[in-house]
Amino acid sequence: MTGPGHPRGIVRAAPWLLVALHLALLVMSPILVATDAIRQHTANQVVFALVAGAVLAVVHLRHVRAAVSDRRPVAWQWTLALQAALVYAPLPWLGLDWASTSLPLTASAMLMLPRPWGVSVGFPIGYVGSGIGYVLLLSQILSTGDVVLELVYYAFTWAVFSFMLYGTARLVRLVNELYRTRAELADLAVDEERVRVSRDLHDLLGQSLSAISLKGDLAARLLPLDPVRARHEITSLTEIARSTLRDVRAVTRDEHHVTLREEIAAAQGLLMGAGVDTRIDTAGADLDLPEHAQRVLAWAVREGTTNLLRHSEATTCTITLARSGGAMSLDIRNDGVRQPPGGDGSGLGGLKDRAAAAGGWARSEASGDGRFHLRVELPETNALVDRP
Repeated sequence: MTGPGHPRGIVRAAPWLLVALHLALLVMSPILVATDAIRQHTANQVVFALVAGAVLAVVHLRHVRAAVSDRRPVAWQWTLALQAALVYAPLPWLGLDWASTSLPLTASAMLMLPRPWGVSVGFPIGYVGSGIGYVLLLSQILSTGDVVLELVYYAFTWAVFSFMLYGTARLVRLVNELYRTRAELADLAVDEERVRVSRDLHDLLGQSLSAISLKGDLAARLLPLDPVRARHEITSLTEIARSTLRDVRAVTRDEHHVTLREEIAAAQGLLMGAGVDTRIDTAGADLDLPEHAQRVLAWAVREGTTNLLRHSEATTCTITLARSGGAMSLDIRNDGVRQPPGGDGSGLGGLKDRAAAAGGWARSEASGDGRFHLRVELPETNALVDRP
């Protein structure tokens, strides 16, 4: 159930194996009566045993089927009482040939009674009640010494078979639960991967497409004025497109790795190319950070740059990285916000998720004078990963 194979065949076969195992004990008593195994029986007794055996099989298998689905059938108290009546009432009339019907009855009681009474009450009642009937019937045909030996045999076999019937029903239920859990985990893994890919593509393509659009517009404006520089911008645009294609392929394979140093350099070049006066302040921190911080802060730089190009007409931008009190912080500030954002958006929402997964937080705010501030703070060690 936990291996790489597909357990659907096990799930389909388990109920039929369960029915076969229980049915073998259910048909044993009618067969013993019909074949006069221990004593002679009349035709009426044989007919009764066959009819009562069929009713017992239907009732017991109904109990087992419900227990496998972790439920109790409608009017289970009455069907359990009917099963007990068909087991114990004919016992003096049919003799020891009918005694094995108490095994499925004990298993039914263990499965049907509410927890924890199923095993702690259902088994002792069935075990003791069947034992008393067994002793009374044996005392009529055996000596005291033989009765004692038979009781020792009964003490072990009745307990083993009762728990076998009970355990197989519980096992099939466990198999079904494991299969459902496995299916749910598979669906959850697919959903998580879908979220990861969509988040990474949003963060990746946002800046790349903004850079392509910016350089394309710049090249179009420079083409009649400065063909050499326009050609340079077009070449740069082509490189960005190729790099973006490689990154998209890497994202789909979960192999895309970003570094803070590269993202800061790329953001500075892109913003300066867009005419934004960009200042980078990393004097208070080392750019060689732990991997969890590298990824989150690099994505923060990319998302902040993308937001600036998309949602503002900024003329200045400051990116500050600092380290203080066992925490690392990144601040991105810019002006020229055209209008206050209506919400976090998927990009900022994804950034907050990344920061939270690394044990930190991210927050953004826009002021009334058109300035925007994005702050991300992380612990120096990943609290969610390094926690013992």
